[in-house]
Amino acid sequence: MSGTRSRRSQAEVRRSAWPGWIWAVPIAAFGVAGWLGIRALLHQGETVTVTFDNAYGMKPGDTHVTLRGVKVGSVSDIALAPDGQHVQAKLDIDRAEKKYLRSSTKFFLRGAQMDLSDPSSIKGLLSGPEIVMEPGPGEPASRFDGVDRRPALTPGHGPIVTYLLRFEGAVGELKNGADVQLRGFDVGTVTSVRLNYDAGTGALSTPVQIALDPSQLGIVGVAPPANGNWRPLVDSMLEHLVAEGLRARLSQDPPLVGPRKINLDFVKGAPGTTLATANGIPVIPSVASADLDTTMSKANEVIAKIDDLPIKETGEQVRSIAAHVNALSSSPQIRDGLTHIDQAVAQIDRTLQQVSPQIGPLVAQLRETANAADRTVAAANRTLGADASSQNDLPAALRELTDTARSVRALADYLDRHPEALVRGRQKETQ
Repeated sequence: MSGTRSRRSQAEVRRSAWPGWIWAVPIAAFGVAGWLGIRALLHQGETVTVTFDNAYGMKPGDTHVTLRGVKVGSVSDIALAPDGQHVQAKLDIDRAEKKYLRSSTKFFLRGAQMDLSDPSSIKGLLSGPEIVMEPGPGEPASRFDGVDRRPALTPGHGPIVTYLLRFEGAVGELKNGADVQLRGFDVGTVTSVRLNYDAGTGALSTPVQIALDPSQLGIVGVAPPANGNWRPLVDSMLEHLVAEGLRARLSQDPPLVGPRKINLDFVKGAPGTTLATANGIPVIPSVASADLDTTMSKANEVIAKIDDLPIKETGEQVRSIAAHVNALSSSPQIRDGLTHIDQAVAQIDRTLQQVSPQIGPLVAQLRETANAADRTVAAANRTLGADASSQNDLPAALRELTDTARSVRALADYLDRHPEALVRGRQKETQ
């Protein structure tokens, strides 16, 4: 054995920055969570507060915010306002629509109030309303005042032209924001409905102010005004149309139960006139509501027809007939007659029950008699055939015997069908 010592193996430990594969899953989860957080921050929407008079069925997470029919947000929280008289709704608006959150932007509810002319309002009664955002100009804002129906047009909406209407009598349930239509097209809204008493004349009136949107009037053939003042163009248009019979009137759609609105349309036979002016605002002439006049006229016709009906006379005749029936039913003679009829019918039934068992043998006997007569006639015929020199009166007797047999057989058949004839006599048979 050599005296040389063998060399030992020596392990070398190296330090690495990688903690090992066991840490791969938590590191990956942390990375995904961080990426989602950064993405959420980048796409985070804007939170705004809108104050309403009432919650009207709004629910956090369920009530959507729409812009021109497209969902752009939702309600995240609802709480009472500090004054205790209003409700504050917090809305999460998509980041892409942040540019529309300006001081003149409007928020209103669709479906908070039932409107028979708007099917979406009926849906709102079941599933709750939706919040509609209507963009407007102005500075960026985060707090807004909302209303329970579409608001009236305002200068912040864009170019508008205002006019005044005067109706005779009450204006009913006409509200701010009610539609103004020209031949069925929405061209504006009602901006003011108020009560007015003239102390000088003692006249009481309810002037209505409307705002028309020039962009909805369909004015063509002229360039839009460079200064944005549409008043001269719209005044000229209405001057011409009023001269041809254009008038304003109240209406409801559906009639009697629908919301009030203003219709601008032509009235046949209307006298020519022009736009008047009151306090610097042009006044569009008006006429009475056609729906109300027609409804009242039809109601009066129905009432007149009801008045013409002989209701009183008919009632007296009915009472007289009832008295006669009562007198007949209480008469002793009538009661005795009915009793006798019942007794006679009962007697007939008993007689038929007694006679019916004997009908069968009687019918059989009659048929046997008829058969015997037939056999006698047959035998006589054979005899006559064999001896032609028989008495001359025998054939006549045989004919009578044959007729007798036929009559007996007919009687048997009739009694078989009508056994009650033994009691009631023979009745004429119906064909």
